[in-house]
Amino acid sequence: MERVKRVARTAPWIGAVTIVGLMSMSGTAVASDFCGRPTAEPDALLAAVTTAGMRKIFEGPEYHAYQDPASEAVYTFTYQGVGPAHPAAVCRKPVRTGGDLTLQMVVVCRGAVDACQRLESEFKKLNAQMEAHIRGQAGVAAGQPR
Repeated sequence: MERVKRVARTAPWIGAVTIVGLMSMSGTAVASDFCGRPTAEPDALLAAVTTAGMRKIFEGPEYHAYQDPASEAVYTFTYQGVGPAHPAAVCRKPVRTGGDLTLQMVVVCRGAVDACQRLESEFKKLNAQMEAHIRGQAGVAAGQPR
């Protein structure tokens, strides 16, 4: 079964806010691309990202992440042999349109269905925390109390 999901949400933030992997989820659709790269199997996506020389920005017990400084996209991959969601890849990328920030997330998961659902749920929680942080930072930058 093909499990590729794309989600996006428009946020009302304006200004120069540095975003490192900030995404929020509100709907799903089949993805034709993986944050600017052709959608492929997770292992092929990992090879493409590491071959492109992107900088590793996170290394944890279950996954590791790389960032493309040009697009601000963050690519996250599960480790082989760790967790039932493997192989899985997640990309998260801010897309600016005028004064709005559209946040895009694509999940490619080939592990067990329930594990892929848990992985997506965990990223939703992480995205909500990051969104709240950025909203707070944007308010401070605009001179609004926190």
